[in-house]
Amino acid sequence: MQRSNIFSMEISINAWANGKLLISGEYMVLAGATALAFPLKFGQELQVKENPVPVIRWISRQPGGIWFTCDLDPVECEIRMTNQPATASSLSKLFQSASKLNAAFPDKKTGSLVNMTANYPVEWGLGSSSTLIFLVAQWAKVDPFSLFRLVSEGSGYDIACADRTTMIFYQWDGIHPFITETQPGQALQDSAYFVSLGKKQDSTKEVRSFLNHRNYSSKDVTYISELSTQICHAQTVDELSRLVIEHETIMSKVLNRESIAARFKNFPGTVKSLGAWGGDFAMFISEHEKKSVINSLKEFGLQNVFTFNEIKATP
Repeated sequence: MQRSNIFSMEISINAWANGKLLISGEYMVLAGATALAFPLKFGQELQVKENPVPVIRWISRQPGGIWFTCDLDPVECEIRMTNQPATASSLSKLFQSASKLNAAFPDKKTGSLVNMTANYPVEWGLGSSSTLIFLVAQWAKVDPFSLFRLVSEGSGYDIACADRTTMIFYQWDGIHPFITETQPGQALQDSAYFVSLGKKQDSTKEVRSFLNHRNYSSKDVTYISELSTQICHAQTVDELSRLVIEHETIMSKVLNRESIAARFKNFPGTVKSLGAWGGDFAMFISEHEKKSVINSLKEFGLQNVFTFNEIKATP
């Protein structure tokens, strides 16, 4: 799903950003490892129109209806009213950061009517924050990675996915992102299932903890990079399962946390955490037919199950 890439602060804006999933390299991408990620059909759409009243009136929607509202002062981007103070505070800081990169943003003389619409439940995660950053950057006519760096300690792989429809290898050297588009092997397409765990993880908190502890070696970084390449190109379910187990073993040691597989001991296959461990989505790998996998996951109370081709972004 794509939208126009033509933006102007003087006319209406209608823009789209894809959500994402990180298959491998979670956390370690912050240490320079190559990660594997792909953009999703789930994402957010931003619509902006001029408001005759000098206020930025923001409304965020998801399939269940409006979940967030906020009024910001267009001069200082301070909060005037909101139904969610913490979310509004993050939005205010995002606008203030965008203003540092472009002093003309937002328009100080007129207001804006803003509608942000997610085509999925935002509690799934999937990059609701990164798509917001990307879309505000487009509106403000600033580099999305530069804006991201002002408000986040993450790697930026999710920003790289926002305007792509192809799987990517992503590496960050602490200054510059290196992005290579790639194609998934048959194993990911045929045997991987992406499942909402029903618990949105605080990625900011998890990233800060990883950076503070730095419990990894250069050998770990190299090995995770190699596994990212091999996981991407795996052709059989046995090969993919073996690689995922190796990846989980390394990350369990680095994070000093039990692998998510321990929560699903009776699942007929292999389980891998995605992104921040313990929340959002997980990847389940099985040689069983889709119907059988879905029935197995229902026994764990998991309902939202997608194959790779069902969840990936389309051109």
